[in-house]
Amino acid sequence: MSNIFTRNLKNKTIALIASAAVFGILYLLSMTLLNKVYLFKWAAHNLYCYEWVIAAVLIVFDKLIVSYFVTFGNLVGILIGQLLGDLIRSQRMKLITPETTSNEEYFLSYHYGALIWMITILVCLAAGIVAQIISGKRKQNT
Repeated sequence: MSNIFTRNLKNKTIALIASAAVFGILYLLSMTLLNKVYLFKWAAHNLYCYEWVIAAVLIVFDKLIVSYFVTFGNLVGILIGQLLGDLIRSQRMKLITPETTSNEEYFLSYHYGALIWMITILVCLAAGIVAQIISGKRKQNT
């Protein structure tokens, strides 16, 4: 008798290995080669905000498509967050003058990488939910 935890076990195992590999390699890179890069260091220190747990839970409950989107969103989000965060910060740092107060300087030097990363993940999560729903409806129609 199949229940939600044992149904589709082969695909779940593949998804779990793929997700663990992406998060694991990214964490390893963040702790070694990229440990001086702001967002990678921040994300690794915060254990990637436990997004890997969300991906694993989605896999267990047979939401493989959403899990892939979360995993992909994490990878893309951290890259976009770092690059775009650096760009925004460098442009805003140009606005700092000798007359700038310390509060204004802090505000202008803030790195928005983590925010961009999280927004990317949320967008990917929403897209994954939509893709999962569409996939489910297609399976019902066939």
